[in-house]
Amino acid sequence: MNHNDDAYATMLLTMALSPNREEYARPYSTQEFVRLQEAVRAAGLRGPGKLLGVDISGLMAWLNLSEEEGYRAFTLLNRTVQLSYALEGYMREGIEVVTRYDDAYPDRLLRKLGEGAPAFFYRAGPASLLERPAVAVLGISGVRTSPEVREAIERLAVLAAEKGFALITGGELGVSRVAATAAAERDVPVVDILGGGMLAHLHEEVVGARVAAGSAAAVSLEHPEAMFTVSHAIARNKLLFALADAAFVFNTDGKRGESDALQSRTCDWIYAWEGYPGNGGIIARGATPFRALDAERLEVMSRSWCESQAQQMSLFDLM
Repeated sequence: MNHNDDAYATMLLTMALSPNREEYARPYSTQEFVRLQEAVRAAGLRGPGKLLGVDISGLMAWLNLSEEEGYRAFTLLNRTVQLSYALEGYMREGIEVVTRYDDAYPDRLLRKLGEGAPAFFYRAGPASLLERPAVAVLGISGVRTSPEVREAIERLAVLAAEKGFALITGGELGVSRVAATAAAERDVPVVDILGGGMLAHLHEEVVGARVAAGSAAAVSLEHPEAMFTVSHAIARNKLLFALADAAFVFNTDGKRGESDALQSRTCDWIYAWEGYPGNGGIIARGATPFRALDAERLEVMSRSWCESQAQQMSLFDLM
């Protein structure tokens, strides 16, 4: 992928170049980067790319930064050699970095998350899968699935195959793995939104083969070598909901981002499995309860998602 100066500066300012975040200067968080973009605009600059090659005093003057913050920004913007090596390594693994300033950045993330959209993410697999209508299938990592749940997930995979939807998962063991297996059996495209462990995930035989074939993609906000952690999983959940037209939550501990998604309307259609006691909280907050997923009910549900998608696209086209 060819990056323009704004995209390149965004990577320098926001990316961790080591899996353990051992950096000479702390990269900007999403919120900090939004504030920096505002300062860039206030200075009359078209984008962060104009900061490349500027010295510390210039950064302090243009962006109204303290000496400490000016040194931080200068240090980050001068990691060009380290970033080049990192990008070459990612390319060898089939991983690309996508920033807000790249054409491959999904419109729906900006539309749904606004300023909360991440400054960048890592992606392996076709960019087109992230723009495709999709249904998310969610659950807690490692929780065993009952035959009833597996049957419901398989019905969702059948629907996706019939309607041209992709399935979105969290990539973990449990519900996500059942969904990925059902999708592979029916040649349904899958997008895994990972909470770490991206490189290890891509090295799994089935995942790697599907990504290479163009029928799967993997996305992560974390360094590809960073391990899966609960905090990483929580951070990635907003992407999972934002990329989905509908989300089916089969089990949750209340920390999967469902409440935030319901409150912010990040995803218009969120359903919660009635058979799991821990789902009561999100049902009380507005998730639609479900148990049986027969073909007739799924057909009715999918019409709502398709209508919602069409309305969103029409409004966006007029903007």
